[in-house]
Amino acid sequence: MSLEGRLEDLGLSDIFQIISLSKRSGVLTLIRKEGTGRLVFTQGHVIYATSDTRSRLGYTLVKKGIVTNDDLEYALRVQKGRGSMKPIGTLLLEMGAIDQETLEREIREHIIFIVKDLLSWNTGSFHFELGPATEEEVVLRQGLNTEFLLLEGARLQDEEQKTKAEPVPPKPVPAASTPKGPDDLEMTQVAPPLRSSETMPVRPSIDSTPPSKPSSSASHKGGPAEEPSSPSPSGTSPGPAGNRKDLMLLTSMIAELSGPSTSSEITLLVLRFASEIMNRAVILLVRKDDIVGLGQFGLILPEGSPQERVRSISIPLSDSSVFREVIEKKATYKSQLPQSKWHQYFVDQLGKEWPSEIFVAPLICEGRVIAILYGDNIPRKEKIGDTEGLEAFIKVTGFAFGKALLERKLHDTQSSRP
Repeated sequence: MSLEGRLEDLGLSDIFQIISLSKRSGVLTLIRKEGTGRLVFTQGHVIYATSDTRSRLGYTLVKKGIVTNDDLEYALRVQKGRGSMKPIGTLLLEMGAIDQETLEREIREHIIFIVKDLLSWNTGSFHFELGPATEEEVVLRQGLNTEFLLLEGARLQDEEQKTKAEPVPPKPVPAASTPKGPDDLEMTQVAPPLRSSETMPVRPSIDSTPPSKPSSSASHKGGPAEEPSSPSPSGTSPGPAGNRKDLMLLTSMIAELSGPSTSSEITLLVLRFASEIMNRAVILLVRKDDIVGLGQFGLILPEGSPQERVRSISIPLSDSSVFREVIEKKATYKSQLPQSKWHQYFVDQLGKEWPSEIFVAPLICEGRVIAILYGDNIPRKEKIGDTEGLEAFIKVTGFAFGKALLERKLHDTQSSRP
Protein backbone atom coordinates (compact mmCIF):
# COMPACT_ATOMS: atom_id res chain seq x y z
CA MET A 1 0.00 0.00 0.00
CA SER A 2 1.40 3.38 -1.02
CA LEU A 3 -0.08 6.43 0.68
CA GLU A 4 1.05 9.98 0.04
CA GLY A 5 -0.45 13.36 -0.62
CA ARG A 6 -1.20 16.75 0.93
CA LEU A 7 -2.46 17.38 4.45
CA GLU A 8 -4.84 19.93 2.97
CA ASP A 9 -6.64 17.04 1.25
CA LEU A 10 -6.30 14.27 3.86
CA GLY A 11 -5.92 15.08 7.55
CA LEU A 12 -3.93 13.12 10.13
CA SER A 13 -7.06 11.54 11.65
CA ASP A 14 -8.08 10.17 8.23
CA ILE A 15 -4.56 8.85 7.61
CA PHE A 16 -4.57 7.18 11.04
CA GLN A 17 -7.87 5.44 10.30
CA ILE A 18 -6.63 4.12 6.96
CA ILE A 19 -3.43 2.69 8.48
CA SER A 20 -5.26 1.33 11.53
CA LEU A 21 -8.09 -0.37 9.64
CA SER A 22 -5.67 -1.95 7.17
CA LYS A 23 -3.34 -2.97 10.05
CA ARG A 24 -0.28 -1.83 8.13
CA SER A 25 3.28 -1.52 9.37
CA GLY A 26 5.59 1.22 8.18
CA VAL A 27 6.74 4.80 8.68
CA LEU A 28 4.51 7.86 8.24
CA THR A 29 6.44 11.06 7.53
CA LEU A 30 4.83 14.50 7.69
CA ILE A 31 6.69 17.44 6.17
CA ARG A 32 5.95 21.14 6.31
CA LYS A 33 7.98 24.35 6.26
CA GLU A 34 8.28 24.50 10.06
CA GLY A 35 9.59 20.95 10.48
CA THR A 36 9.11 17.21 10.07
CA GLY A 37 7.18 14.60 12.02
CA ARG A 38 7.71 10.84 11.92
CA LEU A 39 5.54 8.02 13.28
CA VAL A 40 6.40 4.31 13.20
CA PHE A 41 3.51 1.85 12.92
CA THR A 42 3.31 -1.90 13.47
CA GLN A 43 0.05 -3.69 12.65
CA GLY A 44 -1.77 -0.35 12.64
CA HIS A 45 -0.48 0.74 16.09
CA VAL A 46 2.01 3.55 16.79
CA ILE A 47 5.20 2.38 18.51
CA TYR A 48 7.44 5.44 18.06
CA ALA A 49 7.14 9.12 17.18
CA THR A 50 9.42 12.13 16.74
CA SER A 51 8.88 15.74 15.70
CA ASP A 52 11.18 18.68 15.07
CA THR A 53 8.72 20.91 16.92
CA ARG A 54 8.86 18.91 20.17
CA SER A 55 11.69 18.23 22.60
CA ARG A 56 13.48 14.94 22.09
CA LEU A 57 12.64 12.12 24.49
CA GLY A 58 16.14 12.07 26.00
CA TYR A 59 16.03 15.73 27.02
CA THR A 60 12.53 15.25 28.42
CA LEU A 61 13.79 12.40 30.62
CA VAL A 62 16.62 14.60 31.89
CA LYS A 63 14.25 17.50 32.57
CA LYS A 64 12.00 15.21 34.62
CA GLY A 65 14.99 13.91 36.56
CA ILE A 66 14.45 10.33 35.39
CA VAL A 67 17.95 10.03 33.90
CA THR A 68 21.05 12.15 34.42
CA ASN A 69 22.62 14.43 31.86
CA ASP A 70 25.75 12.25 31.94
CA ASP A 71 23.66 9.17 31.05
CA LEU A 72 22.10 11.00 28.11
CA GLU A 73 25.42 12.30 26.81
CA TYR A 74 26.95 8.82 27.03
CA ALA A 75 24.00 7.30 25.15
CA LEU A 76 24.32 9.98 22.45
CA ARG A 77 28.03 9.19 22.06
CA VAL A 78 27.25 5.48 21.76
CA GLN A 79 24.56 6.18 19.17
CA LYS A 80 26.91 8.37 17.14
CA GLY A 81 29.81 5.94 17.48
CA ARG A 82 27.78 3.00 16.21
CA GLY A 83 26.35 5.05 13.37
CA SER A 84 22.95 3.54 14.08
CA MET A 85 19.47 5.01 14.42
CA LYS A 86 18.64 3.01 17.55
CA PRO A 87 16.40 5.24 19.72
CA ILE A 88 17.95 6.90 22.73
CA GLY A 89 15.35 5.30 24.98
CA THR A 90 16.48 1.84 23.92
CA LEU A 91 20.14 2.73 24.55
CA LEU A 92 19.31 4.13 28.01
CA LEU A 93 17.46 0.89 28.77
CA GLU A 94 20.42 -1.22 27.67
CA MET A 95 22.71 0.92 29.85
CA GLY A 96 20.52 0.34 32.90
CA ALA A 97 19.81 4.06 33.25
CA ILE A 98 16.06 3.45 33.12
CA ASP A 99 13.77 0.47 33.63
CA GLN A 100 11.38 -0.94 31.02
CA GLU A 101 8.16 0.13 32.77
CA THR A 102 9.26 3.74 33.25
CA LEU A 103 10.59 3.97 29.70
CA GLU A 104 7.37 2.68 28.18
CA ARG A 105 5.28 5.06 30.29
CA GLU A 106 7.38 8.04 29.19
CA ILE A 107 7.37 6.94 25.54
CA ARG A 108 3.57 6.66 25.58
CA GLU A 109 3.28 10.17 27.02
CA HIS A 110 5.84 11.45 24.51
CA ILE A 111 3.94 9.92 21.58
CA ILE A 112 0.64 11.41 22.79
CA PHE A 113 2.07 14.93 22.98
CA ILE A 114 3.66 14.59 19.56
CA VAL A 115 0.37 13.44 18.04
CA LYS A 116 -1.37 16.37 19.76
CA ASP A 117 1.07 18.71 18.02
CA LEU A 118 0.78 16.95 14.65
CA LEU A 119 -3.03 17.21 14.74
CA SER A 120 -2.65 20.98 14.32
CA TRP A 121 -0.71 20.56 11.07
CA ASN A 122 -3.20 21.55 8.38
CA THR A 123 -0.70 22.13 5.57
CA GLY A 124 2.23 20.15 4.22
CA SER A 125 2.77 16.74 2.70
CA PHE A 126 2.72 13.18 3.99
CA HIS A 127 4.19 9.87 2.88
CA PHE A 128 3.63 6.40 4.31
CA GLU A 129 6.40 3.95 3.52
CA LEU A 130 5.19 0.38 3.88
CA GLY A 131 7.44 -2.14 5.64
CA PRO A 132 7.96 -3.95 8.94
CA ALA A 133 9.56 -2.04 11.78
CA THR A 134 13.17 -2.97 12.41
CA GLU A 135 14.43 -4.11 15.79
CA GLU A 136 16.11 -0.73 16.23
CA GLU A 137 12.76 1.03 15.91
CA VAL A 138 10.76 -1.17 18.27
CA VAL A 139 10.70 0.55 21.66
CA LEU A 140 7.19 -0.31 22.88
CA ARG A 141 6.27 -3.93 23.45
CA GLN A 142 2.72 -2.95 22.54
CA GLY A 143 1.86 -0.04 20.27
CA LEU A 144 -0.75 2.63 20.95
CA ASN A 145 -4.19 2.45 19.38
CA THR A 146 -4.78 5.28 16.88
CA GLU A 147 -8.30 6.01 18.18
CA PHE A 148 -6.89 6.48 21.67
CA LEU A 149 -4.15 8.76 20.35
CA LEU A 150 -6.63 10.90 18.43
CA LEU A 151 -8.90 11.20 21.47
CA GLU A 152 -6.03 12.06 23.81
CA GLY A 153 -4.54 14.50 21.30
CA ALA A 154 -7.88 16.26 20.85
CA ARG A 155 -8.39 16.38 24.63
CA LEU A 156 -4.99 17.98 25.21
CA GLN A 157 -5.66 20.50 22.44
CA ASP A 158 -8.95 21.46 24.11
CA GLU A 159 -7.24 21.90 27.48
CA GLU A 160 -4.50 23.99 25.91
CA GLN A 161 -7.01 26.26 24.16
CA LYS A 162 -9.05 26.70 27.35
CA THR A 163 -5.91 27.59 29.29
CA LYS A 164 -4.97 30.23 26.72
CA ALA A 165 -8.52 31.62 26.73
CA GLU A 166 -8.68 32.04 30.51
CA PRO A 167 -8.07 35.68 31.55
CA VAL A 168 -5.05 36.35 33.73
CA PRO A 169 -6.26 37.67 37.12
CA PRO A 170 -4.94 41.13 38.05
CA LYS A 171 -2.31 41.38 40.73
CA PRO A 172 -3.81 42.25 44.15
CA VAL A 173 -3.22 45.81 45.27
CA PRO A 174 -2.51 46.21 49.01
CA ALA A 175 -5.04 48.40 50.78
CA ALA A 176 -2.41 50.10 52.88
CA SER A 177 1.36 50.22 53.13
CA THR A 178 1.29 49.48 56.87
CA PRO A 179 1.99 45.80 57.54
CA LYS A 180 -0.97 43.95 59.02
CA GLY A 181 -0.99 41.32 61.66
CA PRO A 182 -2.35 37.84 61.03
CA ASP A 183 -5.72 38.71 62.54
CA ASP A 184 -6.20 41.66 60.16
CA LEU A 185 -5.58 39.76 56.91
CA GLU A 186 -8.58 38.97 54.75
CA MET A 187 -9.00 35.51 53.28
CA THR A 188 -8.51 35.82 49.51
CA GLN A 189 -7.79 32.22 48.60
CA VAL A 190 -10.81 30.21 47.54
CA ALA A 191 -11.05 26.91 49.37
CA PRO A 192 -10.63 23.92 47.04
CA PRO A 193 -13.80 22.00 46.19
CA LEU A 194 -14.45 18.67 47.84
CA ARG A 195 -13.04 15.71 45.96
CA SER A 196 -15.70 13.65 44.27
CA SER A 197 -14.75 10.65 46.38
CA GLU A 198 -15.64 12.67 49.50
CA THR A 199 -19.01 13.98 48.40
CA MET A 200 -20.37 11.68 45.74
CA PRO A 201 -23.13 9.31 46.82
CA VAL A 202 -23.11 6.16 44.76
CA ARG A 203 -25.95 4.09 43.39
CA PRO A 204 -26.57 0.76 45.13
CA SER A 205 -24.93 -2.12 43.36
CA ILE A 206 -26.81 -5.19 42.16
CA ASP A 207 -27.64 -7.63 44.97
CA SER A 208 -25.61 -5.60 47.45
CA THR A 209 -26.32 -3.35 50.42
CA PRO A 210 -26.22 0.38 49.58
CA PRO A 211 -23.35 2.29 51.19
CA SER A 212 -24.20 4.47 54.18
CA LYS A 213 -24.51 8.21 53.74
CA PRO A 214 -21.59 10.47 54.67
CA SER A 215 -21.59 11.58 58.26
CA SER A 216 -22.62 15.18 58.87
CA SER A 217 -19.79 15.49 61.36
CA ALA A 218 -17.12 15.17 58.67
CA SER A 219 -15.17 18.38 58.28
CA HIS A 220 -12.31 19.90 56.34
CA LYS A 221 -9.04 20.68 58.01
CA GLY A 222 -9.23 24.16 59.45
CA GLY A 223 -12.92 24.60 58.67
CA PRO A 224 -16.33 23.89 60.19
CA ALA A 225 -18.20 20.67 59.58
CA GLU A 226 -20.29 20.61 56.42
CA GLU A 227 -23.67 19.06 55.81
CA PRO A 228 -23.67 16.21 53.30
CA SER A 229 -24.80 17.47 49.92
CA SER A 230 -28.01 16.15 48.43
CA PRO A 231 -27.57 13.81 45.50
CA SER A 232 -28.44 15.10 42.08
CA PRO A 233 -30.70 13.09 39.74
CA SER A 234 -27.64 11.61 38.08
CA GLY A 235 -26.24 10.26 41.32
CA THR A 236 -23.45 12.82 41.65
CA SER A 237 -23.00 15.76 43.99
CA PRO A 238 -24.00 19.06 42.39
CA GLY A 239 -20.99 21.12 43.42
CA PRO A 240 -20.20 24.56 41.96
CA ALA A 241 -20.59 24.53 38.19
CA GLY A 242 -17.44 26.58 37.78
CA ASN A 243 -15.38 23.72 39.24
CA ARG A 244 -17.15 20.93 37.38
CA LYS A 245 -15.10 19.73 34.44
CA ASP A 246 -17.93 17.64 33.03
CA LEU A 247 -20.34 20.59 32.96
CA MET A 248 -17.70 22.93 31.51
CA LEU A 249 -17.22 20.49 28.63
CA LEU A 250 -20.91 19.88 27.98
CA THR A 251 -21.66 22.99 25.88
CA SER A 252 -18.63 22.62 23.60
CA MET A 253 -19.22 18.90 23.12
CA ILE A 254 -22.87 19.43 22.21
CA ALA A 255 -21.76 22.04 19.67
CA GLU A 256 -19.43 19.47 18.11
CA LEU A 257 -22.26 16.93 18.09
CA SER A 258 -24.19 19.07 15.61
CA GLY A 259 -21.53 18.38 12.97
CA PRO A 260 -21.15 14.57 12.71
CA SER A 261 -23.67 12.75 10.52
CA THR A 262 -22.65 9.11 11.01
CA SER A 263 -23.01 6.79 13.99
CA SER A 264 -19.24 6.12 14.09
CA GLU A 265 -18.47 9.84 14.43
CA ILE A 266 -21.05 10.20 17.20
CA THR A 267 -19.58 7.17 19.00
CA LEU A 268 -16.10 8.72 18.85
CA LEU A 269 -17.44 11.91 20.43
CA VAL A 270 -18.93 9.88 23.29
CA LEU A 271 -15.57 8.19 23.87
CA ARG A 272 -13.81 11.54 23.67
CA PHE A 273 -16.07 13.05 26.37
CA ALA A 274 -15.60 9.93 28.51
CA SER A 275 -11.82 10.30 28.19
CA GLU A 276 -12.09 13.60 30.08
CA ILE A 277 -13.68 11.87 33.07
CA MET A 278 -12.20 8.35 33.18
CA ASN A 279 -8.97 6.55 32.35
CA ARG A 280 -10.56 4.10 29.95
CA ALA A 281 -13.94 3.32 28.41
CA VAL A 282 -15.63 0.77 26.17
CA ILE A 283 -18.62 1.14 23.84
CA LEU A 284 -20.81 -1.99 23.72
CA LEU A 285 -23.39 -2.55 21.00
CA VAL A 286 -26.76 -3.90 22.18
CA ARG A 287 -28.21 -6.64 19.97
CA LYS A 288 -31.30 -8.81 20.35
CA ASP A 289 -29.75 -11.56 22.48
CA ASP A 290 -26.39 -10.17 23.58
CA ILE A 291 -24.09 -7.17 23.81
CA VAL A 292 -20.80 -7.04 21.90
CA GLY A 293 -17.75 -4.81 22.03
CA LEU A 294 -17.59 -1.98 19.49
CA GLY A 295 -14.78 0.44 20.43
CA GLN A 296 -12.56 1.61 23.27
CA PHE A 297 -10.00 4.09 24.50
CA GLY A 298 -7.30 3.80 27.17
CA LEU A 299 -7.20 0.01 27.26
CA ILE A 300 -3.64 -1.31 27.75
CA LEU A 301 -2.98 -5.04 27.49
CA PRO A 302 0.26 -6.99 28.04
CA GLU A 303 -0.20 -8.57 24.61
CA GLY A 304 -2.59 -8.42 21.67
CA SER A 305 -4.59 -5.59 20.15
CA PRO A 306 -6.96 -3.77 22.59
CA GLN A 307 -9.39 -3.04 19.76
CA GLU A 308 -9.52 -6.69 18.66
CA ARG A 309 -9.94 -7.81 22.27
CA VAL A 310 -12.88 -5.44 22.76
CA ARG A 311 -14.51 -6.60 19.54
CA SER A 312 -14.30 -10.20 20.76
CA ILE A 313 -16.42 -9.44 23.85
CA SER A 314 -19.89 -11.01 23.86
CA ILE A 315 -22.19 -11.10 26.91
CA PRO A 316 -25.62 -12.78 26.70
CA LEU A 317 -28.66 -10.79 27.84
CA SER A 318 -30.33 -13.95 29.15
CA ASP A 319 -28.07 -13.93 32.24
CA SER A 320 -28.02 -11.35 35.02
CA SER A 321 -25.41 -8.57 34.75
CA VAL A 322 -25.01 -4.86 35.37
CA PHE A 323 -25.31 -4.37 31.63
CA ARG A 324 -28.71 -6.07 31.46
CA GLU A 325 -29.87 -3.98 34.42
CA VAL A 326 -28.87 -0.75 32.66
CA ILE A 327 -30.72 -1.85 29.51
CA GLU A 328 -33.87 -2.86 31.38
CA LYS A 329 -34.00 0.22 33.62
CA LYS A 330 -32.63 2.60 30.96
CA ALA A 331 -30.70 4.28 33.75
CA THR A 332 -27.06 4.96 34.57
CA TYR A 333 -25.23 2.69 37.01
CA LYS A 334 -22.30 4.12 38.98
CA SER A 335 -20.98 2.00 41.82
CA GLN A 336 -18.87 -1.07 42.52
CA LEU A 337 -18.91 -3.99 40.10
CA PRO A 338 -20.54 -6.97 41.84
CA GLN A 339 -18.89 -10.37 41.61
CA SER A 340 -20.52 -12.60 39.00
CA LYS A 341 -19.55 -14.96 36.19
CA TRP A 342 -20.06 -12.47 33.37
CA HIS A 343 -18.54 -9.57 35.26
CA GLN A 344 -15.41 -11.69 35.85
CA TYR A 345 -15.37 -12.54 32.13
CA PHE A 346 -15.64 -8.86 31.21
CA VAL A 347 -12.85 -7.83 33.62
CA ASP A 348 -10.62 -10.61 32.27
CA GLN A 349 -11.10 -9.31 28.72
CA LEU A 350 -10.03 -5.83 29.83
CA GLY A 351 -6.82 -6.99 31.50
CA LYS A 352 -7.97 -8.85 34.66
CA GLU A 353 -7.61 -5.84 37.01
CA TRP A 354 -10.81 -5.38 39.07
CA PRO A 355 -12.01 -1.74 39.20
CA SER A 356 -12.94 -0.01 42.45
CA GLU A 357 -15.84 1.77 40.74
CA ILE A 358 -17.49 1.60 37.34
CA PHE A 359 -19.73 3.82 35.21
CA VAL A 360 -22.27 2.26 32.85
CA ALA A 361 -24.72 4.41 30.86
CA PRO A 362 -27.27 3.57 28.15
CA LEU A 363 -27.35 5.28 24.74
CA ILE A 364 -31.06 5.47 23.96
CA CYS A 365 -32.45 6.07 20.48
CA GLU A 366 -36.19 6.18 19.78
CA GLY A 367 -36.94 4.63 23.15
CA ARG A 368 -34.57 1.69 22.72
CA VAL A 369 -31.10 1.15 24.21
CA ILE A 370 -28.81 0.76 21.20
CA ALA A 371 -25.43 0.89 22.96
CA ILE A 372 -23.80 1.04 26.39
CA LEU A 373 -20.86 3.13 27.58
CA TYR A 374 -18.70 1.45 30.24
CA GLY A 375 -15.88 3.29 32.01
CA ASP A 376 -13.50 2.97 34.97
CA ASN A 377 -10.24 4.41 36.32
CA ILE A 378 -7.91 1.43 35.95
CA PRO A 379 -4.97 1.39 36.60
CA ARG A 380 -5.19 4.10 39.27
CA LYS A 381 -8.31 2.55 40.91
CA GLU A 382 -9.51 5.95 42.11
CA LYS A 383 -13.10 7.17 42.31
CA ILE A 384 -14.69 8.40 39.10
CA GLY A 385 -15.33 12.15 39.08
CA ASP A 386 -18.58 13.98 38.46
CA THR A 387 -20.46 12.51 35.49
CA GLU A 388 -23.65 14.57 35.30
CA GLY A 389 -22.39 16.43 32.22
CA LEU A 390 -21.38 13.19 30.51
CA GLU A 391 -24.79 11.65 31.26
CA ALA A 392 -26.53 14.68 29.79
CA PHE A 393 -24.34 14.46 26.69
CA ILE A 394 -25.14 10.76 26.27
CA LYS A 395 -28.85 11.59 26.35
CA VAL A 396 -28.34 14.17 23.60
CA THR A 397 -26.45 11.64 21.49
CA GLY A 398 -29.62 9.55 21.41
CA PHE A 399 -31.31 12.31 19.42
CA ALA A 400 -28.22 12.61 17.23
CA PHE A 401 -28.32 8.87 16.48
CA GLY A 402 -32.01 9.20 15.59
CA LYS A 403 -31.27 12.12 13.29
CA ALA A 404 -28.44 10.23 11.60
CA LEU A 405 -30.69 7.21 11.15
CA LEU A 406 -33.47 9.34 9.65
CA GLU A 407 -31.07 11.07 7.25
CA ARG A 408 -29.71 7.69 6.19
CA LYS A 409 -33.25 6.42 5.48
CA LEU A 410 -34.07 9.56 3.48
CA HIS A 411 -30.85 9.20 1.49
CA ASP A 412 -31.58 5.53 0.73
CA THR A 413 -35.14 6.40 -0.31
CA GLN A 414 -33.99 9.16 -2.65
CA SER A 415 -31.27 6.96 -4.13
CA SER A 416 -33.75 4.18 -4.89
CA ARG A 417 -36.05 6.50 -6.84
CA PRO A 418 -35.81 6.22 -10.65
